[in-house]
Amino acid sequence: MTKVKSTVLPLDAIHHGDCLDLLKKLPDECIDLIVSSPPYNLGKEYEAKRALQVYLDEQTIVLEQCSRVLKSTGSIYWQVGWFAEKGLLIPLDVRYFPILESFGLIPRSRIAWARQHGLHAKNKFSGRYETILWFTKTDDYYFELDKIRVPQKWQNKKHFRGDEAGKLSCNPDGKNPGDIWMFRNVKHNHEEQTIHPCQFPEDMIARIVLSSTPDGATVFDPYMGTGTVAVVARDHGRHFMGSEIDPKYHAVALRRLSGMPDANGSFPNLKTLRDYCERTGKSVKNFRFDVQVGKTASDRSMAKIYPEEHHLHELEERIGYEEAAFGADLRGHERPEDHGLNGKKKTPDQQKLFS
Repeated sequence: MTKVKSTVLPLDAIHHGDCLDLLKKLPDECIDLIVSSPPYNLGKEYEAKRALQVYLDEQTIVLEQCSRVLKSTGSIYWQVGWFAEKGLLIPLDVRYFPILESFGLIPRSRIAWARQHGLHAKNKFSGRYETILWFTKTDDYYFELDKIRVPQKWQNKKHFRGDEAGKLSCNPDGKNPGDIWMFRNVKHNHEEQTIHPCQFPEDMIARIVLSSTPDGATVFDPYMGTGTVAVVARDHGRHFMGSEIDPKYHAVALRRLSGMPDANGSFPNLKTLRDYCERTGKSVKNFRFDVQVGKTASDRSMAKIYPEEHHLHELEERIGYEEAAFGADLRGHERPEDHGLNGKKKTPDQQKLFS
């Protein structure tokens, strides 16, 4: 592979065009973090469906360039789903794994991005997660756990015997979030939703950026879409670079970064609108956003935004309920329809969750 000499980096800009055109111009080892979700080859509106091997061959070329531009301390997070054709369902991360290893990249984690809702299958189990492959360039990679710790399940838990009795048995700043993530999918009623059908949630990208880069680092997304990685990198004091071939998505990404209304008083999503109004003191009722359904936008006081631990708790409750109900059916016992697993009357939120 031909090396590219040092050049001025196009920092804090999104190239409109093919990612390979940009990648081939970048010098070796200039990127701290690559995070992206490549086209899934599922025949959606924004991609042409091709033979799986042709698709993987194309992705191999892109990943070879990504490996070249990644710093020795850098990481790559590659988020992928499934390839479906003629009744077959192939997890794409299985096919990507050897490609990434072929460039000497080292696997660190296989993260399951789970969600409770989605399409219901009839002849197989319904898909409820996608995967994020985390690889590093070398063993000397950057990772800062303290910036992304999450609350302990049992706060202030202490040792009760031995020499450590009475001392905290867990880190008071929180625990490692683990490799099962429950960030809400960016769909209907999510304030970050743009016209793109498959969009990263900003808080999920923030976890990756904060843990895998120092302040001032450069984050690269070869498939920028509507700019989530760029927005998160900027908001957390990092530089961004990337590319987007679709002119509609490229335009939306630039609008998100500008934070300003267009000539029609419209924003790319509700979050950008709310941020603008909070900065300027203007009323949200004076503006619109691209995917708006109602007559007027609502301010942030009306938002229903829950942290990841809320969705993790919901998943635990759902799984516990399903296991109890299935076990009751097997044993011919009464199903836990009206009461929670602890025997207490369900709260309104639990009744809604289990309905």
